[in-house]
Formats: sequence, structure tokens, C-alpha cells
Amino acid sequence: MTTPFLSLAQIRNRLILTARWVLRDHQPASDGHCPICRTADCPVATAARDVLRAAEEVQLWSTATQPTEPDRDGPQQAG
Repeated sequence: MTTPFLSLAQIRNRLILTARWVLRDHQPASDGHCPICRTADCPVATAARDVLRAAEEVQLWSTATQPTEPDRDGPQQAG
């Protein structure tokens, strides 16, 4: 189901799912090292966290209320 006509929401959702999948695989073991990278501070997990943080910020921007202009076709208020 990969088509070149994905909506922005679909792309965002796939990025989130991929980042979560990466974080599951690169979760530090009991010694604090990544089981795949074998480093204490896994750069792959850091990048996945950055993707999730950016996706959350985009979600916050899109749900923020924007000032609306009065409807020009609607009834006019007497002032």
C-alpha cells in the first residue's frame, strides 16, 4: 500500500509508526546500552525521539485555533 499519492496525515502517521518501531528495537537493556548499536547513548533512538517530538509539534500546530473571518454571506450584525 505504498502509492505516491499519500496525504500529509498518512505520511505523518507512517513516520510516527516507524519511529515507535525503532524505539522498541533500540530500547536500552538493563546495563543501559542499546542491544543493536551497543552504545550507551544510541543515536538512532535519539533520532526517533526527535521525529516523534516534531510530529507532536505539527499536530499541535494543526489543532491550534486560527482566527476566523466573519462570513460575508451570512447575516450582518447591527452595530
